[in-house]
Amino acid sequence: MALSGSTNFEPNVTEFIEEAYERCGAELRTGYDLKTAIRSVNLMLAEWANRGLNQWTIEEATQTVTEGTTSYSLNSNVIDILDVVVRRTVNQTQTDISMNRVSRSEYINIPNKTTKARPSQFFFDKLSTPALKVWPAPENSTDVLVFNKII
Repeated sequence: MALSGSTNFEPNVTEFIEEAYERCGAELRTGYDLKTAIRSVNLMLAEWANRGLNQWTIEEATQTVTEGTTSYSLNSNVIDILDVVVRRTVNQTQTDISMNRVSRSEYINIPNKTTKARPSQFFFDKLSTPALKVWPAPENSTDVLVFNKII
């Protein structure tokens, strides 16, 4: 029988907890200590699962801007937008310029939404047909919005 020379290192939860206690300079003394530690680990893992991003649900998308247009409809499966950049190509050199996310109230309080310039802010409107709203309104029809969306 041939051996591969490899071994599996798969400690169980109890061994993880004992190691954590040792690293803290403490000693696992009672079964109750172990029981509460296991409960704490389970709660922490559940919290991480609930608030974390599932990386397989993130996709990169692009939207070519239209001069003067401030709102772009997205597919109804888009849950959120993580970040947006404006990609501008000059002499075959691409430059990505980060955009800042603003809240609904910040966006609604922009006095003149038709001002034209390179977009620097975005608002994701979570309607039944989601929309990506940008400000200022694009000054050309050649820039591209590149964004990471959660689907």
